[in-house]
Amino acid sequence: MRGFRLAFRAAAALAVALGAFGLTAGALAAEAPAVLVGHIDGVINPITARYVDRVVSEGERDRAAAIVFVIDTPGGLIDSTYDITARFLAARVPIVTFVAPPGARAASAGTFITMAGHVAAMAPATNIGAAHPVDSSGGDIQGDLRLKAENDAVAHITNIARVRGRNVQWAEDAVRKSVSVRVDEALSLNVVDLEANNVADLVAKIDGRMVKTASGDIRLATAGAALDEDGLNPIESLLHKVVDPQIAVLLFTLGTYGLIFELSNPGLIFPGIIGVIAIVMALFAFGTLDANAAGVALMVFAIVLFVLEIKVPAHGLLTVGGIVSLLIGLVILFPPFRPTFPGVRQTVEPLIAVFVVGLTAIFFGVALRVALRPLPVASGASLLLGAVGVAKTDIAPRGIAHVAGEDWTVVSEGADIPKGGEVRVKRVDSVRLIVEPARGAEGKGAA
Repeated sequence: MRGFRLAFRAAAALAVALGAFGLTAGALAAEAPAVLVGHIDGVINPITARYVDRVVSEGERDRAAAIVFVIDTPGGLIDSTYDITARFLAARVPIVTFVAPPGARAASAGTFITMAGHVAAMAPATNIGAAHPVDSSGGDIQGDLRLKAENDAVAHITNIARVRGRNVQWAEDAVRKSVSVRVDEALSLNVVDLEANNVADLVAKIDGRMVKTASGDIRLATAGAALDEDGLNPIESLLHKVVDPQIAVLLFTLGTYGLIFELSNPGLIFPGIIGVIAIVMALFAFGTLDANAAGVALMVFAIVLFVLEIKVPAHGLLTVGGIVSLLIGLVILFPPFRPTFPGVRQTVEPLIAVFVVGLTAIFFGVALRVALRPLPVASGASLLLGAVGVAKTDIAPRGIAHVAGEDWTVVSEGADIPKGGEVRVKRVDSVRLIVEPARGAEGKGAA
């Protein structure tokens, strides 16, 4: 019996020890550093740079085993590109750049970003290069500005290549001669470090490599590490699309029409809300893209003139002024000779400008023609005079009323009229009705 008790106690102690060991191992496994996986897709712009900074900061805070950025980009803005490369060079956590999936490219701005990683890799059937600066319309830069932009880009990319121990001459040629290479050529020329099929294959291959970060030398321990996806959040995705000159201009135009509809028909609410949101987002994009302040001011002035056209009978003069202001604002919104990298056009496309100005001219031309056209005698003013209707919105002094079977924009010349109150038509002013409270009226011409 005593031997049985001793055996039982030994078994219990062993079970407790094994359980403790299992819990400890599980806790250690749960706390093992993960590999963050970010994505740099599409045009490089200020939102991309902010996203990269966020991911790197999170990796540093959580002491990630490494951060892998999967890259597929045609290029982007110079300032945003330099912000990203500077963040990589100052990172206290290993940065791994990976041109993927197969068929992807790291063109122009993507070349700088890829070479700035502590480890640079490419998937099969990918390419890298063609990093010569162009002007904001996508054309070649001419004169002294070309030399200045080119030399600045060469200095930046060769500094990156020296720090990361990569091919300095090829980096310079990528800028000056716009050379581009396949993955096999990039490996043989020491442009990147390795080829991998996917992220899982990549983290297995880089395990054990020594890299030098801003906080010192680190040996990568990525084999078997959990992969933690950290892509653009919904707000960043939306802003990334909005921060585009063409989208921003179209948003501004949509917002303008929304405000005009709301002011022309008080009480609709929805067009006004959409209009304000669209204009605010457009102004955010203009500010983010460092648009010309004079161009933005002229576009805002155009809105003011369009709104005044509704309020003041100027017979189209304010509309003409608004269209001219809008056109000039679009032309000077983004300076045409600002250097950037291929893959992005930081000017308003001529077709977009023609569409916006033409549509606005047609819209106000039709609106003015309707407003200035006298109402037919048989069905117009003579039938509406003295008619009594019902206010559909508060009229203070403008609003909407239902008169003679239709909704009208009305202006009260008497006291304010609450929603649901009766109104009497005093006279017709173009497409507006001038009314007064109908209290005490005999109801002639009721709706």
